[in-house]
Order: sequence, then C-alpha cells, then structure tokens
Amino acid sequence: MSGPQPVASPTKIGSPAKANLPAPGKAPRKLSQAVVIVHGMGEQRPMDTLREFVQAVWSHDPARAPFYAQVADPGGPGGSKINQSWITPDSRTNSHELRRITTPYDVEGRRTDFYELYWADITQGTTRGRLAAWVTNLLWRKPADIPRDARGLYVVTLLAVITVLGAAFALATSALQGHISWATGMLVTILASFVVWSVDRFGLPYFGDVAAYVRAEAATVEKRALVRDRGLTLLKRLMMDDGYDRIVLVSHSLGSIIAYDLLQILWADFRPRKLEALRDKSRLKAIRAVDKATLKSDGSAWPDKLDDFSGFRRAQWELYRHLRASDADHPLPWKISDFVTLGSPLTHSEFLVTYNLAEFRRGIAERLFSACPPIAETAAGGTVLYQEGRSRSRKPQRAVHHGAVFAATRWTNIFDRGNGWLTGDPISGLMAENFGPGVENIQVELRSSLGRIFTHRLYWSLKATGVEIAAAAGTPPRSHIGVLRDAVDLGRKLERPEA
Repeated sequence: MSGPQPVASPTKIGSPAKANLPAPGKAPRKLSQAVVIVHGMGEQRPMDTLREFVQAVWSHDPARAPFYAQVADPGGPGGSKINQSWITPDSRTNSHELRRITTPYDVEGRRTDFYELYWADITQGTTRGRLAAWVTNLLWRKPADIPRDARGLYVVTLLAVITVLGAAFALATSALQGHISWATGMLVTILASFVVWSVDRFGLPYFGDVAAYVRAEAATVEKRALVRDRGLTLLKRLMMDDGYDRIVLVSHSLGSIIAYDLLQILWADFRPRKLEALRDKSRLKAIRAVDKATLKSDGSAWPDKLDDFSGFRRAQWELYRHLRASDADHPLPWKISDFVTLGSPLTHSEFLVTYNLAEFRRGIAERLFSACPPIAETAAGGTVLYQEGRSRSRKPQRAVHHGAVFAATRWTNIFDRGNGWLTGDPISGLMAENFGPGVENIQVELRSSLGRIFTHRLYWSLKATGVEIAAAAGTPPRSHIGVLRDAVDLGRKLERPEA
C-alpha cells in the first residue's frame, strides 16, 4: 500500500550538491514529516491552496531553514530571500495534476513534504434541484433548533428565499391578470436570467459542494464515498511509509468536514489494539494519562474547560509518540499528531450535519462522532480502553475504542468570528459546544484590502493582516500567520531530545 519512499531533497540545477547537506555541527537528519492540506468549497484549481499555504508556513518563515537553504525570492523585492522548496512528482496523489512540495533539511535536520487532498472535481455537477433541496432542508427547522451562532446566516438565507418567492408569486399573479406590459416583461426576464446566472455562477460552485457532501442522503452517498476513498488512499500510503514519523492534517472550510470524517475512518483501522499489560506497558501508561480528561460516556454536558488543558495536549502528543512506530505485534502505526481547522463549518455541525444539538450529542454517545477529549468506554470506568479478548497464551488484551481519535491527535481550530452578514468569517466559530473542551480554539481578526469584508479565505494569506484575539496572559498577540505556524508546529515543540 505504501508509495515511493521520501527521497533526499533534489539538487537545484547549477548549484552544488552540498547545498542541501546539513552544515557541520548541525543536528543529524531525522525522519521526514508530511503536511496534508484539504482545500475548501468552490471551483478550486489543483495546487493553488497548497502553494499559498506552503508560502505562509515554510517559505517566508526565516526561523525554519538554515542560511544555506535560503534563496532569492523571485516574486519579492530585490535582495529578499525565502526558504527553498521544490515541486516534485509523487504517485501517492493518484493524479498528474498534483505534485508534492518538498523542503530541504530544516534547522532541526528534518524535511517536510506538503501534499494537497484535491476533491473539487468529484463534487462537480451538483444540480439546482439538489441545492434547492439542501437549502429547504436547512430552512425547514423549528426556531429552537437554530443554534445562536448560525442565526445570522439562517436569517439572511431565509430573507433571500422569501424575497425571490414573493417576487415570483407577485409576477405570476400580475401575468395571469394581464397587468404586465411589454417593458415590464422584458425587465422580469432580465432579472430572472440574472437570478439563474447568480445561482449557476456562485451558488452551485460553492454551496453545491456543501449540498453534495455534508449530509448523508441517497443523492450524496456516491460522491461522499469517492471523496473519502481518495483521501483514505493518500493518507494510508503516508501512514505506512517508513520515511515519515509524523503527519499533520490541515483543512479549510468544507474540507474540515471531509478531514474530520477521514480521521474517524482511519482511526477505526489504525487504533491501538491487542494491548497486553506487560508487553505494552508504556503505551497503556500513555493512554491512561489521556484518560484523566475523558468525557462521560453518555455524551451529556461536558465542562466548559479542562482543569489541565496543557497537560491534556502533552498527553495527546505522548500517546502519538508511542503509537507512531510499528512492530510485529502492532503493524499499523498512528502518525497523525495534529488536526488543524481553518474557517471551519464544523462549528455549526448540529445545524449542518444533524437537526439539533440533542441529536448531535446522541451521535457523540453512540460514537458516530468523535469528541475531544474522547468519551469514556463506560460510565464508571473513565477510560477509552476495553477488553477485546485474550491472546493465544490467554493473556487479556485491550483496545482503544473507535471514537477516541483525539486521544492521540491534537485539534487546533483557528477562526475569525463573523456577524452572520458580511464582516469577518460567519462560517467559522468555536468548537467547544459540539466537540468538547479539548479543542484549542484560537480567534484571530483578519483584514484584507477591503477591510473586514468576508475574511473566510485569509487564514494563510501573506497579503492580509491579522492578529490573535485574547492572547495568553503575559504574551504579545501573534499575527495570524504566527498562529498558523504554531498550530502546524513544524518544529515539534513537544518533541523530546531522545525521541
């Protein structure tokens, strides 16, 4: 299942091969890490999102690359430099339209390979009828089932639909009564054509993707399966590649719902199983450290915050460290250390994916959805472990349940709070109510040349300005690019020297 192994960074034509070797006295080379970016909704071009993202987290970060890996910036002012990278063919993407972006060895002696999970071509062809059915489904709700953070979008959509339907009814009535003149008829035709053009030009390319994926229905199952199969193929190949010891899954907009689904499916296959008390003592110790923060197994209300949030994040990283290496007894390693969501509609999951918060919480309790921290296996046990049988020597064996992916994967959610109309990013928001207090929610305030007008695509933009809101006490607020770099964490702040 594994694809080609990562290779040493290619040598730039005309430059000496030693330019890519660590300088004397530098840290030794280590296993590589992979960053997979899942793009958002809309008619995305292959690699557009990937290239912009790499520019933000790698190319323009002077702290990441040694001086000998910096080159002149072809798109910047004279004398400016960026960190070197190459666009390399890679069969793991299963597409000749996509490439891997690879880096030279960084200051820690480690390379990073960047991949894009491209899925926009699969969701093309959504019909107006499918889009209309999805919008109708969203609007046909009881007022009590509309979450507070989605009410702005709900009201805007409802008013737009009422306006269009009201105008259509008035025009139809006037036409039947013969009250429409030739000039009025022409105006109506022009306006109707404009509405149809707007739906085809903006509604279908963007919200058609949402209608084609978000909710499991007879009309969407096939496309959902194709998107997931493509993502699983890429991620499984990376997981089984011995050249990588870490994967970071980054997602934007609708891509975060896709990435969340992929995480759950992968964990069901790669989760730690057949754990024995003596043989797997260190792994079980790491799991029990995560257990200290588990939520109630019935999916009932959880605390607003964890008593030791930073301790929980350290425990997640430590468990990832113990699971990332495979052996004869545990041949499937878990290498996804971090899940980063940008401008994510997962904040509205109880509205988009289910009908209300009670139904979503029931899905958490039934392990249809994964919480962070994970829920416990039993109400009394307070652990994610359960006994799944015995070995041939009759020793008890334990496993981590399939809804506990965030026991070993940190989740960082970056959002720009919107007002539901035009300013900020009304699609994004906090994750605590739906997914638990173990998600690190970081609010930023973004601005482009147009100000605060719909900032949904600015999270990795070098042309935008952004600042962290509510920075930790005693620390200056970070820029939005600084927040993103810290979330991706190419430097692995928690990696112990002996790891």
